[in-house]
This record gives sequence, structure tokens and C-alpha cells, in this order.
Amino acid sequence: MIRRLTEAQAASWVAADLELMTILRIVSQWQLPDCWLTAGMLRNFLWDQLAEATVLHSANDVDVAFFDPNLDYETSEALGRQLAAMWPNYNWEIKNQAHMHTHNFPDESPYRDTLDAVSKYPETCTALACRLNEAGYPELRALWGLEDLAAFEVRPTPHFSRSPRRLAVYNQRVAGKNWQESWPQLTIHS
Repeated sequence: MIRRLTEAQAASWVAADLELMTILRIVSQWQLPDCWLTAGMLRNFLWDQLAEATVLHSANDVDVAFFDPNLDYETSEALGRQLAAMWPNYNWEIKNQAHMHTHNFPDESPYRDTLDAVSKYPETCTALACRLNEAGYPELRALWGLEDLAAFEVRPTPHFSRSPRRLAVYNQRVAGKNWQESWPQLTIHS
């Protein structure tokens, strides 16, 4: 089992996966500003690769994050629904990160861009983003590195660990995910 994982290695695994590449091509076609495939689908795919899983575990949602402060919340949501309807075979979650800072807590500071938003996701292993570069190859970013993910460690990002109320959201979230059912080697930290 690989214990050291680089962004380049993870990107090569993504590049070899037909479904992820199809999704990345669809997302690229949308030409949304600062747009990335994020979170669970990438995390689950990488855990499966690391575990050499014979049965692959998909995420419930295909999370797509973009950043456009010129679109209001309602317009952003309508755009997300419109794009999702064009490819109904996926359960899209398309969110404009210019508005998502208030998702859990209304008094949060606005995000600067999509990667700033992803860095504030609850778990380090979920703070992932991927998009196609100009050459059509996956560009993968792990905002808190890939060490926790590769070691099957689930822990809060610094943004969530610094605040008791955010940490409570993190703990509630990971308790409800049942990730250890699919990946029994996981260790979940509070």
C-alpha cells in the first residue's frame, strides 16, 4: 500500500479513470470562472486507489465549485440547476463559492477564491480540487497535502479545528458518513 502520495501521482490516477475524465471534460465545457471538481468524489476515488479496492465507492454528489462574485446567490443556484439538468446521469452539486462562506455559519468571512473555500472544507482529506489544465490533463490540488489521505487519517482542517462550533459540525459530519464501513483502515480524529 502506498503511504506517500504526490499530487502528480494522484493526477495520473485521475487521468487514467474514464468516468472522472468524462466529468472533468463536462465541467471544463461550462467555462465557469475558477471552476474545480472538489471533495468527496476525489477523496473516495483516491482512497479506493490506495486500498487497491476491487469495488469502487462513489460519492453521492459530484461537487463542483466555482467563484463568481458578480453572480448573486439565486442566479448562481439557477445556473447550477440548469447545468445539472443537461447531464442528469450525475448528482451534481454546483456551488458558487462567492456565497458559500455563510453555509454553516452566517458570520464567516467571504472566501477569496475557490481554492480558499476548499481549504476551509471540514476534513483535510476532503480539501481536494481537480480541473483540466490547458493541455487537457488533470491538475489536482490538495490544500492540506495528501499525507492524511494516504495514511487513511480523517482529521479537521485548521479552519474547523480552531473553533468549537466548527469542530462540532466536523464531528457530527464524520459521525454520519460511515466511511469506515467502506474503508475499515480509516482512523477518524476529533
